[in-house]
Amino acid sequence: MTVDGKNYPYSRALLRASAIILTCALVACGGGTGLGPGEIQKREEKLRERLPIDWNSYNDNDYQGSIDFFIKTLQEADALEGIELGVRNQVKAEAQSGIGWSFIRLQNLPAAAQAFGIATQLDRTNADAWVGWAGVALAQRAYADVLQYTNNALENDPDYNSATRIDAAGRVLGHDAVDERHVRLMLAEAYFQLGRYSAADRPDPNNAAAQVRLVDRNFRYRDPGQLLEKISELSLELQDLVSAG
Repeated sequence: MTVDGKNYPYSRALLRASAIILTCALVACGGGTGLGPGEIQKREEKLRERLPIDWNSYNDNDYQGSIDFFIKTLQEADALEGIELGVRNQVKAEAQSGIGWSFIRLQNLPAAAQAFGIATQLDRTNADAWVGWAGVALAQRAYADVLQYTNNALENDPDYNSATRIDAAGRVLGHDAVDERHVRLMLAEAYFQLGRYSAADRPDPNNAAAQVRLVDRNFRYRDPGQLLEKISELSLELQDLVSAG
């Protein structure tokens, strides 16, 4: 190329280099996967479609088998390239939550707590994982943790129902028959054990009696003994529902 009467023999090389840079920007070379949006979406859908199968194994009462299924989903999530990080974490959180619920059924509470902890780190909006972790904390008498985990669950899903869970595409992720009433009773028991029985002088939901009233509108607090009896009564009623489910 001649500019102002001077030859610049390297100009063609510069043009070629510019073309290479532009091509790399368009196809994401130098670190990207090179996968198009359609292929990435296909991979994400394929990954999400594993979860209903995993939960089916759980619902067939094959809890060790369901753990194996969920672990394979975790491995697949880590292996697939090009998947958006948010999608990957959501799938992995759901798989870890499934592992946690399976360990509850196998009565391995430390392993369940570990799985729920990982799940809620990956996706803090997964109410199902928070509820499972709250159940473990209640069994371990970690009442302050119960308050934190149940409140997180209800903030993310005020109408929580484990049996009717679906994802954004309508895939079925349901299991057991635990709903918002069970969560309220976990709160009630934790508040009771912490000595926060009632707040009759002000509208404060942060006590056992208020949570019981959200389950049974006809309940009226008289004393701690009557409150404990009602919590036990409602717990037995809801336990029957879980067993039937």
